[in-house]
Amino acid sequence: MSKRITPKKQELQEGIVLETSLELLRKAAKRVLFEFTEGVVSKNGDGKPLTEEVELGDAVVFREDMDFLPGEIVAVKISATKGQNAVWYVMSTSEIPKSGFPTAKDAMKAADSEAKRLRILTEFLSREAGVKVKDVHKWEPDRLVDAGQVLAIIADAGKRYGHMGV
Repeated sequence: MSKRITPKKQELQEGIVLETSLELLRKAAKRVLFEFTEGVVSKNGDGKPLTEEVELGDAVVFREDMDFLPGEIVAVKISATKGQNAVWYVMSTSEIPKSGFPTAKDAMKAADSEAKRLRILTEFLSREAGVKVKDVHKWEPDRLVDAGQVLAIIADAGKRYGHMGV
């Protein structure tokens, strides 16, 4: 009998897992971010042109155009099957000022904003777009063979982009 590989809960940032197109993720980002820029970051951390295909482990980062505490929606491609939509791990995060937050209240506001963005994103994708959305802590990869690789991609994304750890 094969044993499922499941990470400890604290190893993963808050986020959602869903199967959808990049175009629908862009529409969802427009729902939660006022004005933003979009960029692709390879699994190695290098920037990629938007014209290149997003590969397994690459992240699409939607970043608000603002100076103080810009919000980010980060979508990491964790699985892909030819002819089907990709599976994405999506998280909401905020950039931390280099000097840290001036007060604990400011840090709490940023954390609340992250949670609100993720909630709005989830509601849009599940209710309006009809996408099946799962909490990352409750989601399990379809294939046991891929489980270790997929969970490693998710954990790496959480470390790289999870500034706040909501």
